[in-house]
Amino acid sequence: MKVAICIPCYGDTKADFTISLARLVARSLAAPGTPATPRLEIETFLATSSDLVANRTNLLQRAMAWQARYLLWLDADHIFPPDALLRLIARRLPVVGCNYPRRTQPTGPVASRIDAGGRWEHVWTTEAKAKADAVEEVAVLGLGLCLVDMLVFRDVQAHVEKGVGWENWAPFDRKRLPGTNARMGEDASFFQELREAGVKIYVDHALSWQVGHIGERVLTNADAEKERAAFANRPG
Repeated sequence: MKVAICIPCYGDTKADFTISLARLVARSLAAPGTPATPRLEIETFLATSSDLVANRTNLLQRAMAWQARYLLWLDADHIFPPDALLRLIARRLPVVGCNYPRRTQPTGPVASRIDAGGRWEHVWTTEAKAKADAVEEVAVLGLGLCLVDMLVFRDVQAHVEKGVGWENWAPFDRKRLPGTNARMGEDASFFQELREAGVKIYVDHALSWQVGHIGERVLTNADAEKERAAFANRPG
């Protein structure tokens, strides 16, 4: 069973991400096949530029051309357990991925849903949800770690052909947020296209609890002064 790992990248990948990726590929290829899940054949596709929309478009096209059964989106600034791909495949869902913290201060989740009143609300991954092995339907995730069953594009293509046409389909073009001049992210635009075609999207809270979003911190002497006591009392 063919799995395309698609990584859009601006600059170099983070070292910890690269280690996570190597472990994931090794674990996935070593997994014995079963009648329900044949042994995996993995190809890794990388698109490098500052244009994230173009990167994701290019990667999706390459995964389709390779005739992948699954597409695993990975962002090059995340860490994840070695069995992440196998666990997502085992969910047997059309689209299932991880909820991870944004690189902001204060931080919050990337997943959201639309409530009964039509309002957007954040979906939080909690320790309790993780321990319960909860899987929850959402409207939007990030694409930092997300598995897409490529069979969903049959439904998507049928839907798109009623509108702009498959050749003109641009799922990652950033759509305008209703009532504003702001535009949604390319990942939110992609998920909106899937939802409009009737494709459901899910978050795996147990796996999400084990995912990390790599950030950067600028350290100044003011930080050193604040942490002086902890530094002085550090082990060793």
